[in-house]
Amino acid sequence: MIPSAIERGHVIEAMQEIDSDGVPSSRCSKKFLIEFEGRQYPPKYVVSLANKFANGEELDPSVFNGGQETNDFLKGLGFTIVASSEPEPIPPVEPLQNRHNERCPDCKNVVERMLKKIYGDVKPNYRFNIGTNPENFRDTPHYEDLKRIFTNLQNYRGNKNFVYTPTLPNCDYFVPDPGFVVEFDESQHFTIPRKISLLSYPYKSESGFSLGRWAFICDKTRAKDNHPYYRDEQRAWYDTLRDFLPELTGNFKPTVRIYSKGIQWCSLDPNDPDDVARFKNIIEGRRKDLNGWVATVVLQSDSDTDYSNDDRMKELISIVDRIAKETSGDGVILFPGGWFCTKKEKPSTIYDWVESQIKGILEKIKPHIFVCIGIDGSTEAECGNTQIGLAVDKGGIKAMGRKFHPAPQERGHVELAPNYLSEEDGESRIFELNGVKYFMCVCYDTYGIRHLDPPNPGVDVVLNLVHCFYPQGEGPSGDPYFARHGFAGASKQWGCPVFGTAAFFNRSISDNWPTGVYWNQDDKSTRNWSYAYNPVKSEVEFRMSTENHIKEGLALIRIYDLETMCKR
Repeated sequence: MIPSAIERGHVIEAMQEIDSDGVPSSRCSKKFLIEFEGRQYPPKYVVSLANKFANGEELDPSVFNGGQETNDFLKGLGFTIVASSEPEPIPPVEPLQNRHNERCPDCKNVVERMLKKIYGDVKPNYRFNIGTNPENFRDTPHYEDLKRIFTNLQNYRGNKNFVYTPTLPNCDYFVPDPGFVVEFDESQHFTIPRKISLLSYPYKSESGFSLGRWAFICDKTRAKDNHPYYRDEQRAWYDTLRDFLPELTGNFKPTVRIYSKGIQWCSLDPNDPDDVARFKNIIEGRRKDLNGWVATVVLQSDSDTDYSNDDRMKELISIVDRIAKETSGDGVILFPGGWFCTKKEKPSTIYDWVESQIKGILEKIKPHIFVCIGIDGSTEAECGNTQIGLAVDKGGIKAMGRKFHPAPQERGHVELAPNYLSEEDGESRIFELNGVKYFMCVCYDTYGIRHLDPPNPGVDVVLNLVHCFYPQGEGPSGDPYFARHGFAGASKQWGCPVFGTAAFFNRSISDNWPTGVYWNQDDKSTRNWSYAYNPVKSEVEFRMSTENHIKEGLALIRIYDLETMCKR
């Protein structure tokens, strides 16, 4: 039996180890392969190895089955299984002295040749005339951010002095046209000081790598280099300055980072058009440009019983129509969890109705808009009730997710998704709009991101459909707790903004309750986070009431511009 503790991140770590060390000849697969990022791996060996990262030891292949058991498990984690066309698709492991390792000089050489093949002129080991002391940047808009990051690094172990060169050490590669730096990060870059610096970054709408992914690798690798004793802080600080080169120079694109263990880079052939295209996709895919807007809808309801699905649909249509008039361009509208309820029936019984109604309003709107809503149902099912999130655009339902992490009082009373990447009725909970990837969480799922520690699956924004808050003593009332540990905790874990909504029953909407959050407070506990630390500000805020067809009371709408929301 395969241990349930194995998560998607453990499987990815197993495949990364295979990239470095190969596959023993006895563990190759003749029938099936797991396909990931253009490479193929033997499924059963991957699961055995993944257990080492999840539970501390490689899983004995005799205690679980290959074939259907292994394939179904990996599919449940969101991986693709294909039929094997060759008996030994991956070379067997080589003798130890010949094994590939991340310090392979050919890897860096191939990276340079690939960059030249794609962009022409490339300057390796390039030096920028950039200072290394925070005071060098006092007259720039980024001084406070850099000073804060520097101070956080100083406070980690008390190493106050770790800058001993007046200018920034060389960057790995500089590509003059279109103008960006590429850094090749080996394991020694993934330290706790580096994690602290990454979690201290201000929000950037443009980036060249995933902050959440890099922080995750830091936490798992925890490399240490105490020669000299301040080396980890120094390396983290210099890496920070390289990441800030676009802001400090004013005319560069975001710094791109590639992980030395991501693939065996020297296996790529600069003379093979397919390999060149693959490498270019990796580099270009690192770049993110967050665009568009997110509108959050918070409901203040006079009753938690005196409404129907028809009433809620009328309110939704009025709200969507108003938001469309207040915005320009493409965006996402986020409603609370359980906006609709099917009671004893399954949520799927109203999918067609919800889809047709929302499509009807969106088809009249020129911009591309997604509406995310929650549906609860199956309230008397033996396996527990069902909580679903849907993302609908003018083409219909495009994403769907079931709650995967219960609140403590819900354990045993909610039918959960197998994991955070499981499909629901064949649909992923992740959807994309203009290159921005959104991940839907149903209520307590953001706590799952924090507690289960899964890797960010490449998403840029988390959308949290929270259910409701009541007056104290009448039901769930911890709205500040949810913002601190749910929203801010998930943002810290995945290095991306989190937007959330909820219904406030029989009480007013809490003053200043944040519906958009971004973590920039280093590695401190979420217990010490407060609203004052949140840099996210809405561009527009307005209320709709009974005069605007909000039968239950009022709706508070905030609209966030993904590009400028932390600059206001």
